[in-house]
Amino acid sequence: MRLDEQGLHNDVVRLDLLEESDRSRLGVSGAIEAMWDWMPVLPSGTSYNSYFDYILKMKERGDIVPFTVTRQLDGAFAGVVGYININRTHRRVSIGYVWHPEDMRGTAVPKATQMAMIGRAFAARMRRIEFLVADENERAIRSVERLGAKKEGVLRHYLRLADGSWADIVMLSLVDSEIRAAIDLLKDRVAEMQLA
Repeated sequence: MRLDEQGLHNDVVRLDLLEESDRSRLGVSGAIEAMWDWMPVLPSGTSYNSYFDYILKMKERGDIVPFTVTRQLDGAFAGVVGYININRTHRRVSIGYVWHPEDMRGTAVPKATQMAMIGRAFAARMRRIEFLVADENERAIRSVERLGAKKEGVLRHYLRLADGSWADIVMLSLVDSEIRAAIDLLKDRVAEMQLA
């Protein structure tokens, strides 16, 4: 199985590869405003269109696999997520560019999205799944740790942001049996949330 294979879904969400046709929908979704503080500086500029063009170019090269998320229940736009830092030789990948609309946080949508992403990575024979989270984003760090991911350290001044500042990034990971355990945990949590 490939990371970019079509048909990535479960009962709660459907993930579709990001395409040019998603530019306007994403532009008005609120994702950009919410993520803007963490956008890295790019040589081509720091506008929304520069970022979107950059993501599509990286997708074409196979450097990232970006998705839009759709809620299965009603077809509502439910966010974005992507595979980044893909290394097939060493069977590792990072999950990043994660954003869900405010009204969907705390629902089954984020957990179902993680379940789909981690499950696909495992099916694609990845044996290390990394999460790079801004050191200031304690909520996201705790969320990833609850999956069973281990905090490996802080990468100081790892990323230069669009505003010129530098971000420290926390590295967390799941390896081998931890991946399977995280998938099982997420299945249980999603099922519980759907029953509630």
